[in-house]
Amino acid sequence: MGVLAWSAPPPRPSPGVPWEGERGTPRGFTLLELIVAMGMVAIVATALGSALKASFDLANTAQLTIEPARTAALAMTMVEQDLQNAVVPNANWTDIGVAPFSGTFEAEQSTDSRGRESDEVQFYANSDSPVHIDANGEIKQVTLQVVQDTATGEYDLVRRVVRNLMAQDQPQPDEEIICRNVASFTLQYFDGTNWNTSWDSTAEDNTLPAAVQVTLQLERPMSAKNSTIKTLTYTRTIMLPLSTAALDPNVNGGSGL
Repeated sequence: MGVLAWSAPPPRPSPGVPWEGERGTPRGFTLLELIVAMGMVAIVATALGSALKASFDLANTAQLTIEPARTAALAMTMVEQDLQNAVVPNANWTDIGVAPFSGTFEAEQSTDSRGRESDEVQFYANSDSPVHIDANGEIKQVTLQVVQDTATGEYDLVRRVVRNLMAQDQPQPDEEIICRNVASFTLQYFDGTNWNTSWDSTAEDNTLPAAVQVTLQLERPMSAKNSTIKTLTYTRTIMLPLSTAALDPNVNGGSGL
C-alpha cells in the first residue's frame, strides 16, 4: 500500500488582489463593476458637455451683443470719412492753378419699399475707392443709399464710388456694402441755424452743410435662443470742415450766423 504524499497549496495572493480559484489566475471585471464604471464616465461626460455648451452659449450671446455696436461704429466711420472729405460744390480754384470743379451736394429724404426712412446723398469727395486704389486722392462721386439685396431680400447700406468723372460714357461705380440688415438710414443737414431733411447745394449758394446728423438703425435677433428681431439705433453728428454755410448770409434764406 503506497504512501500518500501531501503537498501544501500555493500561497494565496495579498488581500485586495483578485484571483480566480486556487490556480492563481487573475479574473476580469464583473458586469456590475462595468456598469458602475460606465455610469461614472457618463456622469462626468454629461457635466463636461453641459459646461462646454454653456461656454458656447455665453460666447454667442456676447457676440450678438457686441456685433451691432461694432458694425454701426465701422459704418459711421466710413460715412464720416466720406463727408469730411467732401469738396466744395462748383468751386473755382483757378487762382491756385487748379481747374474749376463742377459738382453738387444733393441729398433727399426718401423711403424704401417697407415704408421706412431710407435717405440718399450724393456728393463729391477725395475719399478712397476700394477697387481702383490708383485713383485714391482724386475727386470722385460718392453715393450713400440703402439697397435691397435681390438674393437675400435684406436691406444693406451701400457705398458707390465713381472715380473717372471725365469719361464720355458713365463708368460702372465701385460698390461696397457698408453694413447689412439695415432697418432705416436717416440724414439731417445743419445750415448753421436749422436742421433740414434735404440739401441741394445749387439752392444753398453752392455750400456744403455745416454738419450732417446720421441715424442708422440695425435689425438683429434678440439672442442666440430668441430669433425675435429687435431694432438698435445709433446716431452720430459729423462736422464738414469745408462748409461755410453757417457764415453765408445766402444760406437758409439769408439767416446765416
